[in-house]
Amino acid sequence: METHIIQTCKQCRKKTVKPIRIKEGEYLCYSCFCDRTNSERIKKRHNDEARIQEEFFSKVKLFFPKLPDYLLFTVPNGGSRNKAEAANLKRQGVKAGVADVILLMPGSGYGSLAIEFKTITGRQSPAQIEFQKQAEKAGNKYVICRSATDAIMAISEYLNINI
Repeated sequence: METHIIQTCKQCRKKTVKPIRIKEGEYLCYSCFCDRTNSERIKKRHNDEARIQEEFFSKVKLFFPKLPDYLLFTVPNGGSRNKAEAANLKRQGVKAGVADVILLMPGSGYGSLAIEFKTITGRQSPAQIEFQKQAEKAGNKYVICRSATDAIMAISEYLNINI
């Protein structure tokens, strides 16, 4: 019969039978270990996408000076949050998968433009794919942009403005 030593998870403080040792005398339960490992990958990818989005917002007014300020905005869905804050935001109506940026103006026969920023190798999550389906079904345009230039061109085409 196999015996297990019970350890306390450093992060959640729960007792665990099969701990993962992260350094001498410190252990994580499997759930916290997975959260920590995945969040590091997600943070890196999110930071890369955030840089693209920041570059886009630094340039957009140069190309579209007459664009109304309040009709082009970001949706702060991403980023790391503790569980309590995430639960609170969910109760307030935050939805996973909503596009990063929304242009709330009609153009090219659509009601609005939803822009999702991704790195060169980034892929949509299942929630993002579902958001895209619902947004398009409701008569909106959805684009994935892998650079600030892609997003500027998408708005140019959407609003039929030559730049």
